[in-house]
Amino acid sequence: MHSVLNFRMRRRFWVYVAVGIAAGAVLTLLYKEIALPDGKFWNAAPFLGSILVTIGWIVTSEVNIGNSRRQHTIALVTHHAFDPTRAANRDTIKQTLPTYKTKLTATMADFGNETLPLLKAIDLELNFYEFLALGMASGDLDEHLIRRSLRGQFVSFYQQTEDYIDFWRLQDRRTWVELAAMYTRWQRV
Repeated sequence: MHSVLNFRMRRRFWVYVAVGIAAGAVLTLLYKEIALPDGKFWNAAPFLGSILVTIGWIVTSEVNIGNSRRQHTIALVTHHAFDPTRAANRDTIKQTLPTYKTKLTATMADFGNETLPLLKAIDLELNFYEFLALGMASGDLDEHLIRRSLRGQFVSFYQQTEDYIDFWRLQDRRTWVELAAMYTRWQRV
């Protein structure tokens, strides 16, 4: 249901529509040509066969694209979970913010000082989530899989670092735009 509501027309769909319209027009002309009183419609069999092959190709292509998207998504989530740099960043973050209930505030760290190891670690984590959000927005990643695997962690981390995110978004509204949109969508689920 969610994927139907989140449907976006892609360029390849326009190609499919154009091929379908062209095939329909040719089939109509062919039918008019061979619809003789003696009923030799079987002459259209090769053309009808090619239409079925084309439909099969389109369906197979769409299934492969969906499988590739899911495979790529699983690879990114798995890499994120076991990446040593990410683990080191989480350790750095946990030193100051031991639980998701502990919120990052401006009294804990100068948000403008981007050289602090804590803020560097938070930036990398937020940038990764922004990357995922961009991938989902463009349709390159499977949002359903990412939401099911990372939703709780992401929503908690966003809430934990919300003051920091707001600080940078006030400087430039384009900062972490997709991340903020993903949080808005996911907190309601």
